[in-house]
Amino acid sequence: MTAGLIAICLVAAVSARAQSDPFPLYPVLEANVAFWTDIYTRYASDQGVLHDKTDLSIVYAVIDLEHPDVPGSGRNNRHRTREAKKRYRAILRKLALREPPANDEEQQVVDLIGPDATPSDYYHYSRNIRCQVGQRNLFRAGLIRSGAYIEEIKEIFRTYDLPEDLAYLPHVESSFNHKAYSKFGAAGIWQFTRPTGKQYLRVGYSVDERRDPILSSHAAARLLKYNYKRLQDWPMAITAYNHGINGMLRAKRARGSYEAIFESYRSRLFQFASRNFYSEFLAAREVAKNYRLYFGELPFEPPLDHQRVTLAGYALLPELARQMEIELETVCRLNPALRKPVITGQKYIPRGYRLNLPADERDWEALLAELSEDLFKDAQKRSRYYKVRRGDTASEVARRHGVRLSDLVAANNLDVSATIHVDQTLTIPLPDEPVKGSGSLVAVEVPPPKAAPVAAAVAAAPEKPPVVIARTEDALPSAPEPTAERKPPAELPAKIQMQAPAEAVIAATESPQPVRKRQADDQPPVASPPAESPAVEPEVKMDGWMARYQRERMPPSPTVVGVNLFFEDVLERRGSRVGILRVEVEETLGHYAEWAGVKTQDIRSLNGLPYGGLIHLGQSLKIPLHRVAREDFETRRHEFHQELVEDFLASYRIEEVQSYTIKRGDNIWTLSREQFELPLWLIRRYNLGVDFNSLMPAQELRVPIVEKSA
Repeated sequence: MTAGLIAICLVAAVSARAQSDPFPLYPVLEANVAFWTDIYTRYASDQGVLHDKTDLSIVYAVIDLEHPDVPGSGRNNRHRTREAKKRYRAILRKLALREPPANDEEQQVVDLIGPDATPSDYYHYSRNIRCQVGQRNLFRAGLIRSGAYIEEIKEIFRTYDLPEDLAYLPHVESSFNHKAYSKFGAAGIWQFTRPTGKQYLRVGYSVDERRDPILSSHAAARLLKYNYKRLQDWPMAITAYNHGINGMLRAKRARGSYEAIFESYRSRLFQFASRNFYSEFLAAREVAKNYRLYFGELPFEPPLDHQRVTLAGYALLPELARQMEIELETVCRLNPALRKPVITGQKYIPRGYRLNLPADERDWEALLAELSEDLFKDAQKRSRYYKVRRGDTASEVARRHGVRLSDLVAANNLDVSATIHVDQTLTIPLPDEPVKGSGSLVAVEVPPPKAAPVAAAVAAAPEKPPVVIARTEDALPSAPEPTAERKPPAELPAKIQMQAPAEAVIAATESPQPVRKRQADDQPPVASPPAESPAVEPEVKMDGWMARYQRERMPPSPTVVGVNLFFEDVLERRGSRVGILRVEVEETLGHYAEWAGVKTQDIRSLNGLPYGGLIHLGQSLKIPLHRVAREDFETRRHEFHQELVEDFLASYRIEEVQSYTIKRGDNIWTLSREQFELPLWLIRRYNLGVDFNSLMPAQELRVPIVEKSA
């Protein structure tokens, strides 16, 4: 057989394989897939791969990093990465000036770029250097974890008539870690954001089904099926999981095929993460299916075996576990969707929840029927919130509400001095509920620069302190049984990456304006000082907090402090009650409609907002309260923000706080997502006096430096 005939046969074989494989490896992707295969199998998380952002075949160097679990590693690794980028940027800039290579390192760069590179090419490459941290150890751990779920997830995808290899996608998203939580609020092995997750799952303060690997796999199957129905192409449908369906529809209209999109499509949002998502999936699939070639034999976790029972009423989890003679830890392990308030007993397990129990010889349905009648309740446990006023002390707040000081401290993660601050929102535990604090969070407001923290004390407490008492149901029932016909909304939000898709509903500060040029008589906004500056109450030693802060050089953790989540006023309007509030970060009209039990259009009409009109941080809005009590709305609002803070602080630690000087052209959206890589609500906590809608050059922002907790 001639060489030409062999080549023709090989091309035909590759073509036939591409047609039969729903996930083709196009030639233009080969370098990227090879790169990600190396990231998953060669380099560990204490190594950084310095490479070109566009051409992943160009790898300049592999640098040593400190392990992420080492205290201070984030700061040190950022420094090492900056220095390595700086070194290779200087080499490329030198070559751009047509200077010959002076050593082996510079010659290596010339060989990487190629002999035909022009000065402009070298300059372009100098601006395109990126560092990717290795993931070998993380991928191996993910493979081991996947043993508990992978076969069941494959069966789920087969049930939806989808390719079962989609079950390997969580290796890219989360390394099969159901506790995974991104800085921007994506949770679980499928990394659903809250807006996307709520299309299919129950996501609330008591239960978050995004963290349940099996329930969230049903949701992922439905979302991917919808993506494929719209795009008719699996590389595009998988990319849409990251970039958003509407973004990929725009890309398809602009370029036609996935290969063309990969090679030439660019937009403000379609950047490195979206462009590489399908390549990462192909690499992860290859490694997972052939793990022995890369890792040898692995001790996979055994498949989870459990029984499922449906609760007819609300139940206190610790008491339920005690009566059923099951270790609380076992119940929590089998039910990752239950959030901390349920586990600690601050909230009940919701009625109708399908509880996973050990699969053994016990008849759980029969045992459940024999439990004490008073175990099950008709309504969710009430929540109470109190806004700290000038003159309050923690002990006085506890006494006034009939709770123990230790319970108040634990419920709010206060420091050992029980420090509270004016305008802080406290959770008031009910007298009969057990409370456990995290023991590691300091619930104090971050002081402005050069200002010492102060306790709220001295002045007399108001006669009628602002307290919210309400029963809260989970806002959404369990997701309906998955059906292939269920169509998500036209603007189905996608998982938020560093380059957040336009479809994603992030916050009230949508499309902020760029920084305007400061006029001669303009004065930059200054972070407001504390609302009051009271003296320290006698029982609180403030120097203790300052001593710890100086000794550990660690900033206090952010809490729901200084953010007013109560209605400013409630009015009667044509026989109905209307609440007046100020828009806060991360809130949308959809949230208000959900909490008020009305349609979004009802709120638009009441406020004269056109369809598609945006709301912004600090805007005054009227909320109809004819379907819910004021207290219920405020409670749901508090729990939404409390959930953001609690989930974030369970996964991340604040290492330090740095200053950033606003430059012309900055806006808070791009700063949050691309510069700081932090959620906007967290930046807001550290800049309470700053108007994000009117940032100006030379203005200072305080930016927390965040690292993943061990």
